[in-house]
Amino acid sequence: MASMSNKYSADNAASRGKLEALVGRLTDRDITRAAQHGWTVGGVLAHLAFYDYRAVVLLERWKTNAIAPSPNDVDTINDSLKPIANAVAPAEIRRVVVEAARAADAAIDALDPGFLARVESEGTAVRLNRAQHRSHHLEQVEKAMAGGQ
Repeated sequence: MASMSNKYSADNAASRGKLEALVGRLTDRDITRAAQHGWTVGGVLAHLAFYDYRAVVLLERWKTNAIAPSPNDVDTINDSLKPIANAVAPAEIRRVVVEAARAADAAIDALDPGFLARVESEGTAVRLNRAQHRSHHLEQVEKAMAGGQ
């Protein structure tokens, strides 16, 4: 997959850099620390990984098939994911969240301009600006690390 860039590339890369830096300084104990709404820090990171991988899967599927709706009951998915995400081992969460962010950013960067425009207009199930979602949850992690859940 040839790397290109588009209007999302810089923001996504910057948020991925912040994510990688944060993950690099978290201890195992930090990853098990409580965050908001019953999540742990690791659970929040697993949540990010899930949605980055979801973006990759949908973009790949849409390249092969038509762009189609992918209904996403966010609250049900998140509530179902929470106990699994909170249980992921710290070493695995460090690896998978960075791997997922890199994969999502690479998939978005590689979109040719015509397909990118189609995804923007037809593919509302995917946020191409991954930075927005990451930034929100990185703030939650920072707050949890400061003791404010």
